[in-house]
Amino acid sequence: MVEEQMLPQTQALGQATSGLQVEIVRDIERFNCLADEWDRLVHGCLADSVFMSHTWFRTWWESFGRGNELYIVTVRSRGELVAVAPMMRTHTRIYGFRTAALHAIYNSHTPRYDFIVADKPDLRLYDAIWQKLNINDSNCDLIVLPQIPDESRTIPTIEKLGNRCGWLSGQWTAPVSPFIHLDCDYETFFSGLGDGCRFNLTKRDARLRRIGPVDVEVVTDRCDVDQAMLDGLRIEAAAWKGENGTAMISDLRVADFYTRLAKREADLGQLRLTFLRVAGERVAFTYLLQSASKLYAVKIGYDPRYHAYSPGNMLLNLILKDACHRGVTEYDLLGGDDEWKFEWTKETRGHRWLFLFKDRFRPRLLHHLKFALVPAAKRWRSIVGAAYGCPH
Repeated sequence: MVEEQMLPQTQALGQATSGLQVEIVRDIERFNCLADEWDRLVHGCLADSVFMSHTWFRTWWESFGRGNELYIVTVRSRGELVAVAPMMRTHTRIYGFRTAALHAIYNSHTPRYDFIVADKPDLRLYDAIWQKLNINDSNCDLIVLPQIPDESRTIPTIEKLGNRCGWLSGQWTAPVSPFIHLDCDYETFFSGLGDGCRFNLTKRDARLRRIGPVDVEVVTDRCDVDQAMLDGLRIEAAAWKGENGTAMISDLRVADFYTRLAKREADLGQLRLTFLRVAGERVAFTYLLQSASKLYAVKIGYDPRYHAYSPGNMLLNLILKDACHRGVTEYDLLGGDDEWKFEWTKETRGHRWLFLFKDRFRPRLLHHLKFALVPAAKRWRSIVGAAYGCPH
C-alpha cells in the first residue's frame, strides 16, 4: 500500500534526475577502477579529503568488509563522476534487534563520513542517490548515515527525500570533536594556552630532560612503517587502551587496517608517524595524517612508565610547535569531547547521524523504540535520579 502511494513521487524523482547516469557498484574490482576519478571528485569538493578518499575506503573494506556487500552509488553527468555515496548492505543491531540495512561504509575507526557530491551541488544528485537507496527490497528496513558534519547538506536533504517517500526518520547528535586552529607562529599559540597548561608543559619538559635528551622522530617512508607501527602498537596498548581491549593491537583486523593504511598514506606523502623519544627510547606515539595544511591525529598513545611527565601532552606540544613552523593551519584532534582536549582548544565540530526506517510494522517498532521509548526512559531515570540524589 505504501509503495503504491509513493509511486507518483518516485516518478517525479526519475524525471528530475533524467540525463544523469546512476550505477550501483557491487564488486571490489569495479570499485578499485574508480580510484583516480573518485579522488579527483573528493579533492574538488571536500575540505576534509583524507577520510573520504578512495585509499581510505579501499583499506577499510579490505580490513573490515567481510560479511558485508558493497552498495556504492555513483552518479555521472555526461560521463563525468559527480557524486558518490559509499554505502554497503549489512545487518546492524538496534537495542539487540538485528535488522537488514543500507549502511555507510563506516565503523568506530572512521572519524567522519559524508556523501561525495560535486562542488555547488545540484539537488538532482541527491535525488539520484536517493532513488538507489529507496529500493523496493523486503530485506532492507533501515538506512544509516553516521558521523556527518553539521554543515553538510546530506542529512537534511536525504531526510527530506526519505520522509517524502514515507520513511520514518530520526537523528542523533554525536559528541563534539575538538580541533586546534593554528595559522600563527608558535609563540602566539603557546601564549594563548591557559596559565596552568603552560606551567605544566614547561615544568614537565624540564623534568623529562633530566632523564636524557628529548626529541621528536617522524616516520614518513613506507620502508620504515612496519617497525614504526610495531612500536606504535606496543606503546598505544601499554596503558588503559590495552587493559580495556580497545588498543589497535587488541584486534588483528584493526592492526592490519592501520598498518596497511600507513603504507598507502606514505606513498601519497601524507603519513607522519610521530614519536617522542627520551634518551633515544620511543615513549609516546601519534599516528598523524596530513592533507594540504591540516593535520589529523588518528591515534595516540604513551608509555605509562612516563605518566608523571605527561608524555602525550609533551609530544602534542612539540608537534604543534613544528606545525606552526611548517605553516599548518589546523590540528584536528578527531574523536569525541575528552576533557583533556579542552586544555588546548575551545573550538569544536559537530556531527550527526541519520536513521531512516521503512514504513512497515517491524521497522516502525524499531523507530519507536530508538526515538521514543528509550529516550523517554532515560529522561525519567534522570528525573528520578535527581529527585532522590541517585547517580544516573
